Formats: sequence, structure tokens, C-alpha cells
Amino acid sequence: MKSIRIASAIVFAVSLAGAVFAQQNKFEGYNIILDVPETQTAAACALRYSPPTTNVTIADLDTSTPMQIRSCAGTGTNVSSVANGQATLRSGSANTYWCFEGEDESYRVSFAGDQYSGPVSYIWRAVPERSESGFYNVRDFGAKGDGMTDDTLAIRSALAFLASRNGGVLKFPEGDYVVGATGSYRPLVIPSGVTIEGISGIHSGASTNNMKRENPSRIRLKGTNRALFRIGECTEAVVLKDIELISDSPVGTYGIEALGAYLSTQSISLERVVFHSFYRGFSVYGLPQTSLNWQVDYVKVKECRFIFNADAGIHTNVRNSNWRVEGSLFINPARTSSRAADSMNFERVGAVLIEDTFGGGFPSALGGTFIKMLDTGPLTVIGSETEAMTESFVYNAEENPLAGDYSYPITFVNSVFGDPIVFKARRTFVSTGSLYGPDTFRADPRVRVYSTGDRFCYDGNILACRGATKENFGNASVMFITGQPSEGQVQGHPTYFGTDVEFGQPVKMPSVPFRSLPRDKGAGSMVFCPDCRRDTEPCQGGGSGAPAMVVNGRWSCL
Repeated sequence: MKSIRIASAIVFAVSLAGAVFAQQNKFEGYNIILDVPETQTAAACALRYSPPTTNVTIADLDTSTPMQIRSCAGTGTNVSSVANGQATLRSGSANTYWCFEGEDESYRVSFAGDQYSGPVSYIWRAVPERSESGFYNVRDFGAKGDGMTDDTLAIRSALAFLASRNGGVLKFPEGDYVVGATGSYRPLVIPSGVTIEGISGIHSGASTNNMKRENPSRIRLKGTNRALFRIGECTEAVVLKDIELISDSPVGTYGIEALGAYLSTQSISLERVVFHSFYRGFSVYGLPQTSLNWQVDYVKVKECRFIFNADAGIHTNVRNSNWRVEGSLFINPARTSSRAADSMNFERVGAVLIEDTFGGGFPSALGGTFIKMLDTGPLTVIGSETEAMTESFVYNAEENPLAGDYSYPITFVNSVFGDPIVFKARRTFVSTGSLYGPDTFRADPRVRVYSTGDRFCYDGNILACRGATKENFGNASVMFITGQPSEGQVQGHPTYFGTDVEFGQPVKMPSVPFRSLPRDKGAGSMVFCPDCRRDTEPCQGGGSGAPAMVVNGRWSCL
């Protein structure tokens, strides 16, 4: 009997110890304010902190269990006034770090914010096991993803929790996560080092034979005149991948809004992200009270889809941003008087590379402009194409007299554009191996053109070019162009140099004997005649050689 009692006591003690252990979850964090203001006149980072003296309220989310809150030993955290499902916490260190233990897996923490954010409230979860640390599920913060429940607080809480741990991966399992459906709304702020990851980069309603036509993981914005996500200053290494951002309204809505201010933000990477039915899918701009300099840099957009965004899929108005758009697709709505329906609009940007990117509208509903620019550094477009748009490319549509210079070239390589390409400012344009329609270019004389191996519908054998007329760069100043020979129904254009060519070495003219001087050459054609007599008009043979030029329809020897 004695041995049985001892064994029973051991079992009871182990069970009790297990129960106590299960109830004591550890919670740690900071007085984090995750908010991007718009009215600051000095630096106000997206991630800020309330002072250590701030009182933090801890609220019980599970009233079926007693609220047993206590501070973590050795941290200096002060927990007091545990009553009526609430406790008060105050940080014990200068860096606003706090730590407490409780029996539940999550609590609500609330405290006063700052002049920009107002009151702050999050759902805070326990410190995860080491094997799970760094990878988090948005449902662990209370998100439902059922298409009806407002998941704004859950997602905001998850982002703040990841910020307190210096970043991590936030996974969105299959679901329709609604934000902005209830109460006052502020955009969800993405902090540094955070990756938001869903399941798929396909857009809802895509032309597949799937039984279910929605993206399996999507975040849906309710309401108008608001952004779903926002990125502020002092932010680095933000990644979104394999997820759809979708809006119920195109009125003043943004999928991601990045605000340039006083301190730099850099390294934003989007991979297989869908921006669906917003006013602007991805918008980056500098706050007007700032200098618009050196604010948002190194933005990469890879294999993303921009579907029916009313004003633009991508819009930026901030200097010194380096953009790379690669393997992406733009499907534009029809342009109307109230809807620009552009694919990409770069008002100001440091440098842009667009590669393997396609898009357009529909033949019966033309979209806006594929690439629109006001003023930029170098633009390079490689292996890209658009169709059924009002314009392929427009430079300085606003006709700003200060826009444009010859310092940075706009370069098109191995691309196809049939819709108009319009220049309304001085610029250097370089094109290599691209195909254009017969009347694609509408450029003023300030544009300097350097063309190598392009096709302009001079060849009647080129698709859709039969009967075309010989048009190329409008009124642009052509510095150099490699022309096409006479083929098909349309005569080619010869290779020629522009007026500002300067040769660094002697130029050798082709040598053509007197009796072989060709007929019907245009005025100004020049050769060296090895047996011509000098100062004869028309040229005469029997001399020691002279330069020969066509003047008034005949060869004259100089």
C-alpha cells in the first residue's frame, strides 16, 4: 500500500507540474507603434516606441480561465492591478522591453501611442517554440479568412509582433482575409525584415479551368480612399510573395502605398503578387513637405500581375528610386475621361529597368498608356510588348518645360510596340532590334535618335505592314539609323548619320572608277574616283583621282 501511495503521489505531482507548465506562457515585446504618418515635418519612422513610463493594459481574451499574470523574473517589468480581466504593465528598462507570463496563449495589449498614431492595441501571442520561431501563421493572431470577419486587428497585431522580433515570415493560409470592414481604419504597416507569403500568384477570375476561380489566399480591402498596406520611412527588406491583394472599390484605393519622407526606405521586393481592382496597385510617392530626394530605393517587381487598376498598376513620384519590373503582366481597363488606365506611370524616378513584361487592354476597349514618364534617369526596356493601348509610351505628357535632358538615354531593346510612342521633351532615345508600326513615333525635334537594326514596317513582308508608308521618328533629330533595303511593297531607308557626328579618325570613302560611277544617286552622295580629274563638272576621267559628289543630279569632282 505504501508503494502505491508513493507512486500515486509522484503521478499527481508530475500531472500538477505539467498543468502549471502548460499555463505559464511567456510574452515579451516592446511599446511598439506601427504607423506611417503623412503630416510630419521631421523624421517619423514607421516603427516607433512609446516611452518606458507608458502604462500598458493587458486584457484577458479567455474569461473561462482565471487571469494569472505575473512579470518575468529578472526583467524589471512591473505588473500590477490584476483584477476584472485586466492588468497594468510597465516596462522596466530604457528600451521599452517588457515581459510577462500568463496561462493563455494570447492577450490584448493596449497603450497610448504618439501624436500621429493615437491609441495602440494589438493581440499579442506567446513566445513560440524555438523550432517555430521566425515563421508565423496569421491565424494564430485571430485572423479568420472567411470573407466576412474583419481581420484588420489580427493582421496588424501579427505585423507588430514580427517587428518586435526583428522580422520574420507571416504566412496567409487559404482564405479571404477582409480588412477595413468595421470601425475607423488606418492602413496596415509593413515593418522591416518582414515577408508576407500566401499560396499562389494567380489572379481571381484568371482564364483557367479551375473549379474555384479565386486566388486561394487573398487580402480584400473594403471601403474607399484608403490603402491596404503602407510602407514608411526607415524601412528595409520588405517582401510580399504568392498572394492576391484585391479591392472592392477602385475609388481612391491602393494595394501598397510607400511614402518617402526624411529617412530612406529601401529594398522592397514583390514576387508573384496580384494587384486587383484598385485605383493604383502599387504607389510610391514623396510627401509634399519633403525635398523628394533619396527616399525609396531598390524596388523589385517580379512575375506580378496588375489587373484592372483604374489609374495605374504602378505609380511613382519620388526621385532616386531604382526599379526593376520583370516578367510581369498588366491587364488594363478601358481608358475613360475619369480613368487613366495606365500600366506604369513614373513621374519621377532615378532609374528603371523593364524586362520580359507584357500588357494591354482590349481591341474594343483600349487601355491607357503602357509606360508613362514625366522625368527620369535612364529607362531600359528589354524584350517587352504591349497592345490595345492608347499609347505604348509617353514622355512628358504634361509638357513641363523643365522636363528632359540628354544625359540619360531611354533605351528599347528587342521589344514590340505598335501603339504610339510620344516624346514631348528633349531626350536621347536609343533603340536596338525592336519592331515598331509604320506610324508609331510622334517625337519633336528635341529628341535625338540612335537606331540599330530596328524594323519600322519598311519591309512589306513584315506582318501587318503591307501598304504602309515610310514614316519613322516624326520630327526627331536622327543622329544614326541603320536602314532597311528595298523589300516588298515599301521602300527601305538608307543608313545615315545625323548632323552632330564627329569622327575621331580619318574617314575612308569607297573607291569607284570613273566608268563605274553609279547613276540615280541622291544629291550629296560621295565616293573617291581613282581615275577622275580634279575640278571637273561633270566628272571626267584620265586623272590621278579626286573626291566625287552628286550635285544637281550628276557627279562633280572636287
